[in-house]
Amino acid sequence: MSQELSVSLERHGAIIDLDMAGAALGRVHIDNGALPEEERAGTAKKLLGASVLYCYTAALDKALDARGARYERIGARATVRTGADDKGRGRIMGITLDVTVHMDAEYEDVFERVSKVMRNGCLVSASLDAAFPVTYNLKLECPDD
Repeated sequence: MSQELSVSLERHGAIIDLDMAGAALGRVHIDNGALPEEERAGTAKKLLGASVLYCYTAALDKALDARGARYERIGARATVRTGADDKGRGRIMGITLDVTVHMDAEYEDVFERVSKVMRNGCLVSASLDAAFPVTYNLKLECPDD
């Protein structure tokens, strides 16, 4: 099954509008002119991290739901590491996902099974694996602990 999605961008100097072509995100408006220089950098890297994080937690949600496990919440953070390649060009060197599922201990066995499946990542993170490592740190936190 093949699928194509598109987003579009219009840039007018420091003003950037991303049209996500969907109801969930709509348009993302960025006015770099209103930001101090030190806060402008990293937007693309943050969008990449958000994309991986969104995909991974959506896959995790589906995997838990398919096995009847109910959670209170999922807390997650993506850390995007940058560096330089052998020619000195800036590159993404890796992404680390730190994800915590908050749910009752009664679902601990289901969580363990799901965590093994989630080592394979999601559509976006698995696709990025060919370019750089994506590390998954998935843990369970129970209110009883």
